Amino acid sequence: MEPYTLSREYLKKDVIDGFNSIIWTERYYGDSEVELTVPITADMINRLPVGTFLGLEESNELMILETANIENNKLKLSGISVLSWLNNRFVRTSASHSDRYWYLEGESAGWILWATVYYMCIGGNYLNGTTPTGIPSPSQLIIPGLGLYDYDKSGGSLKVGIPYGPVYDAMLEIAKTYEIGMQIILDISASNPLQFRSYKGLDRTSTQIENPVIRFSREMDSLTDIKEVQSLANLKTHIYAFAPGLNPAEGEPDLRTTPGISALAGDEYVGFDLRAKLLFAEDITTDQVGGSAAVLLDILNNRAFTELTNDKFIRTVDGEIVPDSQFQYGVHYNLGDIIEVEGDTGTIQPSRITEYIRSHDNSGEKAYPTVTAIE
Repeated sequence: MEPYTLSREYLKKDVIDGFNSIIWTERYYGDSEVELTVPITADMINRLPVGTFLGLEESNELMILETANIENNKLKLSGISVLSWLNNRFVRTSASHSDRYWYLEGESAGWILWATVYYMCIGGNYLNGTTPTGIPSPSQLIIPGLGLYDYDKSGGSLKVGIPYGPVYDAMLEIAKTYEIGMQIILDISASNPLQFRSYKGLDRTSTQIENPVIRFSREMDSLTDIKEVQSLANLKTHIYAFAPGLNPAEGEPDLRTTPGISALAGDEYVGFDLRAKLLFAEDITTDQVGGSAAVLLDILNNRAFTELTNDKFIRTVDGEIVPDSQFQYGVHYNLGDIIEVEGDTGTIQPSRITEYIRSHDNSGEKAYPTVTAIE
């Protein structure tokens, strides 16, 4: 592994050799991070101040060093992805002090992520001042060199309210709800060297025929330390969301006539198989709703759907993927792909590649994926 620093123009600057250790972790939802330990020398201190961009030959992601600690005669640095650094920008589309949400509708979740980066970090009517947001000189918030690559187009059109606040946190909630990956990749050949994309990995399970099947198992010497769990303790099949904190003004109609509802599809959820949950969305306020029963219902339906996705039936097969198996990362599968993990009982669990870790220390180099079970 060969980490290197970059200039503010995203050009390769200094190769960092002679390091003690490095752990470079890339994640599906973009919250990637790096840990780097180097000897304490004047050269290392000068080349690696906090705020420095760090790249890796094996990766197309970019990190930014955030923290430096000196202990045991070593300089320990930690950094985050440029994408999660976007929490240093915020969502805001109105100059009104009472407004708290940005409403978008008619597009896929992938496009909404794409639009959030564009309108809050790159350009458009909010950053050029055409639409006042209460921020003086909003163009100063534009991030130079950041552009848009592509977005995931799967799924139906949505209507969402994005809370005012840090950009990445708002995006992360949407990405996890709809299981969409996010990255900012480095492409020095592009007019904007940093390119944001939202994406979904390929389905490589045995339920499809378009892509080769990838299955890790003990029998194939590709999976070790296997653990299996099944639990419906937290499963909910029906969620009903209400807004008790939304009190109409005197003389105004009460909009709270219909709850938000989200339910698992199928006729089998009856009797003891129907697991219902009541959700109180206490934080919904009148300014969010704007006097519209339709807006309130959309918000409540979204809350119910998000809660339903969190309260799942757990059926997991977990284990450690053998790095030197017949399936190689970057060749047979990639970050975000859905593969299969087979347990000792024969249970086959679809799982997403959510993390890929590269490390290098005095014991040598290692690289391995982490999987997360999905429905």
